[in-house]
Amino acid sequence: MRADFREQPREFVPLEGINLKDMGSIFLEHNEQVTFTTASNKNNDIVRTEWGFYLGNSINWRLREQGFKTALVVSRAGNEPRLYINLVEQERMNDFFDYLKHYHSELVCWLDEWFLTHQ
Repeated sequence: MRADFREQPREFVPLEGINLKDMGSIFLEHNEQVTFTTASNKNNDIVRTEWGFYLGNSINWRLREQGFKTALVVSRAGNEPRLYINLVEQERMNDFFDYLKHYHSELVCWLDEWFLTHQ
């Protein structure tokens, strides 16, 4: 793994009201993992593979155990609709739905629930 963190973050506004700070880059070799952890100690792993990335832990097991719901979301905030996968802390659902409404987005499905009905 190699990290290239910025001394001064690059700040930008992808949508009105959202101010992001680009803190830098992490370069992973095959089969290397980085874990991202919230203040409430929930976490999600990103793993580099030879074919790409695992973007998260198992939707129907580990993420659910961590207290996340996994949402497939369509955003209509830009010129054309875009799909996103969001991890939502279960105790922050109201904030999530406020965000969707404010940014012209829609919940397509909860992927952790979809799996239960499509086995």
